[in-house]
Amino acid sequence: MHLPMGESMSVFEIVVERNVRRRRNRRPLAGTRRAAILFRIWHGVREMIDEAERLGDGELVHFLAVAQLLVEEKTTEITANTTAFDGIDTSLPN
Repeated sequence: MHLPMGESMSVFEIVVERNVRRRRNRRPLAGTRRAAILFRIWHGVREMIDEAERLGDGELVHFLAVAQLLVEEKTTEITANTTAFDGIDTSLPN
C-alpha cells in the first residue's frame, strides 16, 4: 500500500494477556456477615439519595430509592426470621 507523500501509517497493537491473578473460588458469606455488608450498602445508597435530592434530580432519587428497597428485601431474605433493620438505629452507618 502506498501512502501520499508526507503521510505515515501508524499501527496499533493490542495485546490481551490472560489475567494471572484470578480470584479463587470464594465460599458464600455467612448470613450475619452478608447482612452486615448489605446494611453498609444500604447506608451508602441512602447517602447517594441525599446527594441526589440536593442536586434536585428526582429521577435519580427514584432510581436510588428502588435500589435501597432491593437491598432491604435482600436483607430480609437473608435474615428470614427477623424483620430487616427492626430495632436498629439506621440514622448513622456502623
